[in-house]
Amino acid sequence: MAKTLAAKPVTRPAPSGKYVMTISRMTVDKLGVKLYDRVSAVIAELVSNSYDADATKVTIKAPMGEYLAGRNKEQLIDKGYTVEVADNGSGMTPDEVNKYYLRVGAERRKDERGDKSKKYGRKVMGRKGVGKLAPFGICNQIEIFTAGGTKIAGKDATGKTANGYLTAHLILQRDGILKDEDFDYEPTVGALDGTVASKTGTTITLRSFEYRKVPSIDEFSRALAQRFGIKSSNWHVELIDALKTPTDPAHKQAVGDFDVVTMENTKISFTPLADGTIDKRAFDMNGKPFTDLGAGFRLDNKNYPISGWVAYAKDPYKDDLMAGVRIYCRGKIAAQTTVFNRKAGFTGEHDVRSYLVGELHADWLDEQEDLIQTDRRDILWSHELGQEFETWGQIVIRKIGTQSRDPMKKKTWERFKEIAKLDKRVHDEFPREDQASLRERAMKIAELVGKTIRADEVEDKEHVEHFVQLSLMLAPVITLDEQLRAAGDSTDSPLAVVTEILRTARVAELASFGRIAEDRIRVIERVETLKDDKNTLESAFQTLIQTSPWLIDPQWSPITANQSFSTLRKEFVKFYKQRTKETLNLEVFSDPKKRADFVMSNQDNAIQIIEIKQPHHKLTDEEVNRIVKYRDLMDEFLNLSGHEQFKTLFPNFRITLVCDTVKLDGTHRQAFEGMKANGQLQHITWKAFLLRTRQMHKSFLDEADRLKREAKKA
Repeated sequence: MAKTLAAKPVTRPAPSGKYVMTISRMTVDKLGVKLYDRVSAVIAELVSNSYDADATKVTIKAPMGEYLAGRNKEQLIDKGYTVEVADNGSGMTPDEVNKYYLRVGAERRKDERGDKSKKYGRKVMGRKGVGKLAPFGICNQIEIFTAGGTKIAGKDATGKTANGYLTAHLILQRDGILKDEDFDYEPTVGALDGTVASKTGTTITLRSFEYRKVPSIDEFSRALAQRFGIKSSNWHVELIDALKTPTDPAHKQAVGDFDVVTMENTKISFTPLADGTIDKRAFDMNGKPFTDLGAGFRLDNKNYPISGWVAYAKDPYKDDLMAGVRIYCRGKIAAQTTVFNRKAGFTGEHDVRSYLVGELHADWLDEQEDLIQTDRRDILWSHELGQEFETWGQIVIRKIGTQSRDPMKKKTWERFKEIAKLDKRVHDEFPREDQASLRERAMKIAELVGKTIRADEVEDKEHVEHFVQLSLMLAPVITLDEQLRAAGDSTDSPLAVVTEILRTARVAELASFGRIAEDRIRVIERVETLKDDKNTLESAFQTLIQTSPWLIDPQWSPITANQSFSTLRKEFVKFYKQRTKETLNLEVFSDPKKRADFVMSNQDNAIQIIEIKQPHHKLTDEEVNRIVKYRDLMDEFLNLSGHEQFKTLFPNFRITLVCDTVKLDGTHRQAFEGMKANGQLQHITWKAFLLRTRQMHKSFLDEADRLKREAKKA
């Protein structure tokens, strides 16, 4: 490991031409500063250089979880922090620094060093030679201290004679590089330049930062693990929190593998042979090869092998790092994709976008032509090779969607049971020993639902509760149907069978009535909410009455309008317009600005005219005139020649008015009270309306619960 440097190094004037970087402003601006603005991405570039230098250990020291600079309005405030990346790799001599490090944009794989590292034969990650500029995306100063070559005699950092490795020590300033014209940039030479170090390695120290935040040590570790897909016993990355003391348990942390817990029985593995064979090298979770899927694809009679795996995650994505399939080239991330650019709208899309994970390795991505974007956020899918890769990936998505259908249903069902506490709910509903068939049926109904709803829907407790209630209600109904069928197929029906049928019928009846009552209580609560909202229009109340006429009278139930009543309503609207030149609005309140007239319903062979006023409304003389007009015109309509059939089917009509108070003069009050006295008009205040309806259904619900409890004890 190279020697750790002091926070503020002493520098000395540079001999002319000691270190020279020939660079254009555009190169630094476009390939360095513009592409890297996250601390973890910048450090990952330095770590990949350490890997290429055959390092076995890299240590990253930073103020974890802290902003590297402060900010006061538009002014940056330097906090004096440093970020240090140190490795024990092969390092560089001063000549190698000039020859390789300061040659920006030179492709390492094409020079004499080749595309494999010298000591361990690693496929080097670097290609474009611009990663060294990445730190300028977050800081103004880069200090390099590196020792390499072979051992020589010299003087160490203290000035004593020693045998060691020749060092290069230089400092790069972003402000010195970012000039409008191209020029030869000469870095500052550090105080330790030309000394010898006891070990090879490189230390990069960053200072003078932009307003950037270092991730927490856990987040940093996970981000680096995601960025590198390296599995090797001689490669170790360690994080050190500069803000904590060595005795603190959170002082340091090793970067491990990027582990994703996968859903059971969903993994597809890809294992091409060393010679590039890809056919029948894709395997299901039992190790059986697919006949229609290979570990890669062919283009122009050449194999492009892909190794790794894809699967569904056990749980939905918790962050962007695990979202989708990670694609690596030479151990370094090249892209991440959730659907391989498949167009939206396909079957199972939600599951794919929420659960698909994987790790694929395709080292050919930057061998002949470089298909990796410089910032390593995606692949050039528009390239011919990229298009073939995309097609292969979409086939994999379809395959894993089919492969994972049953495991996904199983997972959703297990989660459904957990959210609903289903076992307990079913047992509490049907606790007796002789109700085993009801418990079994309720679980089967719930399972049908639990395996068909989407994984995101199962997290909605209200949604789940709806289906639990449905399962508990339908279980006795379906069981009763099965018992009746069995009894019908039997030549005789013993008393025990009949008794069981009657008992089940009673449970089914109570379950159905109980559900109806609970639904009605929820509607009443909705009405109370609307009542207290001053912005609620009368049309909202009228619409509720249209669909839930039992709000007026608990004995009423929603009716599908028969043809005769439907015809009567249409004809009355026409008749009303002929007489008044006005258009009635009876049931479709699509225009919120249009005043709702009334609801016309058919109950007990009588026409029911229901008009609701907003809470606290005072009935006016004009409104009484309109009600009288409704009465007179309906009476005239029913007694018209040719309307005898209407009169026979609906001999009576009544008007129900929901309104809190009346404010009428003598004549109008007399008419109003007269209609009430002869039974043509029923006037209900809001308080009485809601109290009566709630009490009727609450009593019903309490009685249903009591009978259910008694049935359980029987």
